[in-house]
Amino acid sequence: MRDSMYRFARSLLLDSAEAEDVVHDLLERLWLRRDRLDGCRSIEAFVMISVRNACYDRLRRRAAAPKPAQRPQVLVDDADRRDVRELVRCAMAQLPARQREMLHLKDIEGYPTRELAEMYGCDEGSVRMTLTRARRGLKTVIEEMMR
Repeated sequence: MRDSMYRFARSLLLDSAEAEDVVHDLLERLWLRRDRLDGCRSIEAFVMISVRNACYDRLRRRAAAPKPAQRPQVLVDDADRRDVRELVRCAMAQLPARQREMLHLKDIEGYPTRELAEMYGCDEGSVRMTLTRARRGLKTVIEEMMR
């Protein structure tokens, strides 16, 4: 599960080093509390929710910290020079967090709709609607980036 945890964390944090840190810290915490995990219905769902929560904690701390002056990021207009994977990653970063999470877990990690509904505490219809909106938004963002 470490690889899927890392990919999910990286998709939320948009930083490989921070994603590694989050996954390492989380694996350590889970190992220390492994005896408490016996009562979980779905360990995978619990772990992925834990990754999401740890990433959001990291993002909140990052937002609260004073930021040094940074150059604004400029997207390259010529999509032909960019790798398709990078294009999709940048487009996904522009989606709302819930849509980005569900799209990553469903289409990249391969979680079934039923498990996503359990993870997010909603019904399968809501998950499908969120995924439809995410895919539609992703298509719109990619089309804008390609112009």
